[in-house]
Amino acid sequence: MYLEPSPGEAGTQNILKMAREGLRAELTTALRQAVSAGETVRRPGLRVKTNGHFTTVTLTVQPLGSEPVVAAESQDFLVTLDEAPLPDPAPVALADHAGSAPMAGTDAQALMAELRAKEVHLQSANDGLRRSAEDLRSANEELQSVNEELQSSNEELETAKEEMQSVNEELTTVNTELQTNVEDLSKAKNDLINLLGGTGIATVFVDLQLRILRFTPSATAILNLIPGDAGRPLLHLGSSLVDYDRLVPDAQDVLETLIPKKVEVQTRVGAWYSLRIQPYRTLDNAIEGVVIAFVEITESVQTREALKKAMNNTGWPWSCATRTMPSP
Repeated sequence: MYLEPSPGEAGTQNILKMAREGLRAELTTALRQAVSAGETVRRPGLRVKTNGHFTTVTLTVQPLGSEPVVAAESQDFLVTLDEAPLPDPAPVALADHAGSAPMAGTDAQALMAELRAKEVHLQSANDGLRRSAEDLRSANEELQSVNEELQSSNEELETAKEEMQSVNEELTTVNTELQTNVEDLSKAKNDLINLLGGTGIATVFVDLQLRILRFTPSATAILNLIPGDAGRPLLHLGSSLVDYDRLVPDAQDVLETLIPKKVEVQTRVGAWYSLRIQPYRTLDNAIEGVVIAFVEITESVQTREALKKAMNNTGWPWSCATRTMPSP
């Protein structure tokens, strides 16, 4: 009689939405007072629209439980709707005979009670609106603070983006310069390799610990080198030289004294070389090892030996006096 399903919502259990006309406002006010005061609230003489007519009921909202609950969401309430008893026929008849004055008094009291209930409802609604306004104001201030923080973060991100773009441009420039330097170094290395290979001079570069750093292809036939010998000590290598085993001591002497050495050596196949050992100097004049070079002098040695043999056969002395020409 007093509750009906809420239109447009299936399965709702909200009693305020289900309350019929004449009950919803009073029920809302009574529940608010029961929650705030924690005591039973009664609303007598309510006119609730039931199936086609109005019924006078007494509304009672009673908190359940003997102890007060701190959280209002966990508090239970008992809502009771009692239909008011019908008035006694005799007094009603008397009132009819007496005129409309008693009836007017009863209507005035009902109107005053309804007016008081409306005032209480409006006061409760105003309190709720005031609290909602305060909550909205607080939420608005928080949103403004968050917005300012977001703007500050956005500015910082823009600054960081500009810095990153600047760093990226610098890195691009440095990368271009490095790429150019790598190309120049590659060309210089190719030129050096072709130069050393074109001269035919067997050359070996060793560091301060007399470890092999690199060598030219023509040096493989003299010192029995292979590509995997880079990094090996010079002492561990074998050679095809005849009657010369001072390669390592001579290289160590050049490192200690910085005085180049030159000696003629012969291989097992009869080839003669001029062995030159000199310090390896950098552009800063720092010593970082030695350079061992073999220059082939086989033809020169053979010519010298043939000349020596011819002189021995003719009996010519090795040293001849200088002939003075007469004056004209």
